[in-house]
Amino acid sequence: MTHQDSRDVRPPEQKGPAKRGPYSKGLARRQQIIDEVLSVYDRLGFEGTSLRAVGEAIGVTHPVLKHHFGTREQLFLEVLREYDRRFIDAASEGDGTFVDLIQRSAEHSMRVPGLMALLNSMVAHALEAGNDRSRAHFSERYADLRRDIVTLLEEGRAAGSVRSDIPLNEAASLVLAAADGLSTQWLLDKGADLRSGLLLLERLLEPPDRPARDADA
Repeated sequence: MTHQDSRDVRPPEQKGPAKRGPYSKGLARRQQIIDEVLSVYDRLGFEGTSLRAVGEAIGVTHPVLKHHFGTREQLFLEVLREYDRRFIDAASEGDGTFVDLIQRSAEHSMRVPGLMALLNSMVAHALEAGNDRSRAHFSERYADLRRDIVTLLEEGRAAGSVRSDIPLNEAASLVLAAADGLSTQWLLDKGADLRSGLLLLERLLEPPDRPARDADA
């Protein structure tokens, strides 16, 4: 995406600045809408957050919303893509393990009111017949997450912290399934210990002959 932007930057005729003004203004308006949708969603929920309700809440006309996003589904998916991008941009800290990745992802989502509720509602929406756009988005998102986790497991195996007798693709799917289930429990009840559950899974993936660690390590 970024590459496409930089590729199109040509310096032609001096009309450029005048042309870019409305374009930049449109991008700024689009970003403002994305930034404000979640606060509306947090108040009104999935059923109540129509394009009209969003427009009324943030002072944008219905035609402007349709121009930028087309449908409510597209608007919601773009909000989720934007927050995924923000998480990736901020994901340089951490210890590089899958436990750390999933923990920080859940904490990132919880810091933004409405984000996890929208994510879970849209996953459920994607499972319903006829919602091909959402289904494609989440299929790709889960495939990307599995690839990221496989990479972390490969690095762990090279460092001697992941056992060598298991297929890493299946292990990544198992990690992701555990993360989804534990995250849902944590969202409903903060007493559910997401990190401890993931650390237990991490220990189960370690080589059998690896020296035991302290429970707090």
